[in-house]
Amino acid sequence: MPFNASLRNEWSRLFLPISVLLASVAACSAMPPADAGTASVCRPGNADAWIGRAASAAIVDQARMSSGSREVRLVMPNESADRDMRADRLSLYLDQRALITRTTCG
Repeated sequence: MPFNASLRNEWSRLFLPISVLLASVAACSAMPPADAGTASVCRPGNADAWIGRAASAAIVDQARMSSGSREVRLVMPNESADRDMRADRLSLYLDQRALITRTTCG
């Protein structure tokens, strides 16, 4: 099969724009969110009002919003929570009936 010079020229013409596009997409995906400087800090005392309530999706979301945290971790009975401490995460400890028994941050 003979070498096609026009195909080589076409590839060379497209290579640089495609490379720039891929590099810019990769750079954008590695950037932190715009509000990363205003990270939310969890305040577990604000979520204590939900202790004794069933951990439905709505209650969990309301507890998260009350605490000011970005994420929620549900800790089930007899389950150990990992040591991945995060200032923006609310931990809700549940009993066997999925009632919230304790709130902490981390």
